[in-house]
Parts: sequence; structure tokens; C-alpha cells
Amino acid sequence: MGTSKKVRTGRQVALVMLALAGVLVAWLVLLPRWFRRNRSLLLSRGPFRRLLRAYNNWALHISGTRRSSWGLLTHLGRRSGRTYQTSLGTHPFGDGLLLPLGYGTRTDWYRNVMAAEECAVAWKGRTYHLGRPELISGPEAMEAWPIRDRILLRLAGIHDFVWLHHLGE
Repeated sequence: MGTSKKVRTGRQVALVMLALAGVLVAWLVLLPRWFRRNRSLLLSRGPFRRLLRAYNNWALHISGTRRSSWGLLTHLGRRSGRTYQTSLGTHPFGDGLLLPLGYGTRTDWYRNVMAAEECAVAWKGRTYHLGRPELISGPEAMEAWPIRDRILLRLAGIHDFVWLHHLGE
């Protein structure tokens, strides 16, 4: 009797873990695709906007730290001149860093960086002064990422990246 109860508990734990993995994959893979198609509709509604704001606030706290793979992009608004911070996946590439364009070229952070032609990225506990942004895509940019990230990027339909070059300190 005791063994069958352990097996049942083990199956329940496995089922919960599988469900959590499914939710994580949905969040990382399906959400960017769906968001790109329905951006204006989603951001005009209250509940999703509040959820996204809470997630972004949480991500800002861990981005750029030594243990996080996310970088914290600091950029100036192209119209307001206000300083903004955005959490993004970050990976070294060539003489700078590579940032994925998860929601396409219409995102504000991308347009702000392209207009200012410079920004700062905190990554792995260091801050880099970057500029000369280039929009790149293709196998060379994709292969710069570790295999686990490459799989998620492909599943999410992300093929475009911003290559930011080091400007010095």
C-alpha cells in the first residue's frame, strides 16, 4: 500500500511539473507571437497591461545582475528625452552585444536606440556604453546564442536582432 501511494504522489508531482513547463513554454514562445499580431488591442486593455507592467517591474530588478542572462538597456526617449530602462535577453557578439527584437521594429526601445544611436546596457554586473546599432538577422546572429536560447528564439519566431557596438568607457 505504501509503495502505490508513493507512485501516485510521484505521478502528481510529475504532472504538476509538466503543467508548469507548459505554462513557461507558452509564456516564452506563444506570447511574443501573439503579442506582435495584437499589440495595440492588448495594450489598450487593463488586465493584460497591468500583468505586463508587474512582470516588467520584476524583470527590471534582476536584469543586469551578475547571475542574470538578461541585460538592462538604458536609453533616451526619442521625443521626450526621458530615460527608460528595458529588460532584454543579451549575448556577446563581435565587438558588442546582441539583443533580440522579440516584438519587432515597432517597439519603443528599438526606435529610441536607433534615433539616439547610443545607449547603455548593464549585463553580468558590468555596464557597457554601446552605439552604432545595426539590425541584423540570419544564421550568424542566431548561432551566437547558446543552443537552449536558440531553440526558444526559433520557437518564438524571433529572427531579428540589434547588434550594439562598444563605444568605450
